[in-house]
Order: sequence, then structure tokens, then C-alpha cells
Amino acid sequence: MSTKILITKEQISQKVNELAQKITKDYHGKDLVLIGILDGAYILIADLSRELFSLGLKDMEVTFLGLSSYGSNRESSKNPKITKDLRLDITDRNVLIVEDIVDTGWSLDFLIRLLKQRNPASIKTLVLLSKPQRREISLKLDYIGFEIENKWVEGYGLDTDYKGRANPNIIERV
Repeated sequence: MSTKILITKEQISQKVNELAQKITKDYHGKDLVLIGILDGAYILIADLSRELFSLGLKDMEVTFLGLSSYGSNRESSKNPKITKDLRLDITDRNVLIVEDIVDTGWSLDFLIRLLKQRNPASIKTLVLLSKPQRREISLKLDYIGFEIENKWVEGYGLDTDYKGRANPNIIERV
């Protein structure tokens, strides 16, 4: 199996900075909770939260929620499961879900519906990668890093059977 760099670490860094600038404008002076979706968004939320902090959002809170719908497969089970729940109360809080990739939409739709039941003031989404061709559920994505074709990718937190997450670039497995 060969690989090809799809998005370089420099392109990712620039995009995270651009997204952080938009988020800083949108949430200036507001209470913000970033929810990183494990396992794939751990690098993205680290980079994003540091960028937001440097741009002035110093009081944001960062937490994580584990969600799984793929396991070792390359197809969504369409039945996401919580693997780690929030330990933070989000009632009346502005929530930004930080996700590595949106493919079919099943996981993010499930997550939004779940979090709405916890009565946040608002919920918005940030996804590094969006595959609109694969979408089975219509979703409103508030902040999108890159739209990509329907390719299997890894790196920058994304994996293939738990491998490849540490690659600073996003690569295509061919």
C-alpha cells in the first residue's frame, strides 16, 4: 500500500490559524467550551486551543468526549457509541464541537442531538476535513478546514487501525 500527501502540515497550520481567527471574533467576550472528539481530534484541539489562547480567548474550557462508529472498519456502523462522556456541565454554555473528519454524518448528528439534550446556550461545529460526497445525513457545519474527496486518509490525529495518527501531514492511503 502506498501513500500520498494530501494536505501538508504547513497547510494545516495555516488553516487552524484562519479558523482560530474566525472563532475568536465569533466568541469574543463569550463563555466557550471546546469539546474535542476522541480519538481523532486530539492534535487538532491542542493546536486550535493554543491558537485561540494566543488570540485572546484565555478563559475557554477544553474537554473531551469519546465517540466511536468505525472500530477497525472503513465504513461507519451508523450506530455511534459514547466511549468517554463529558465531565463538564454544558448547561447554558456556548459549545464548539471539534471533530477531525465528517464523512457520512451519522456520528456528528448523533452527538449534536445528544448534547442538545444537555441544554447548552449554543452548539457549533468545527471539522478539519469534510467529505460532502459521502454525506448521508444533512448537517450544518459552522467551521470547515478542508473539503476532500472520498478517500481514506490518515495523519494529524486520523488513523488506520490506531496507526498513523502522529504523521504531521494528512496522507491518502492508496
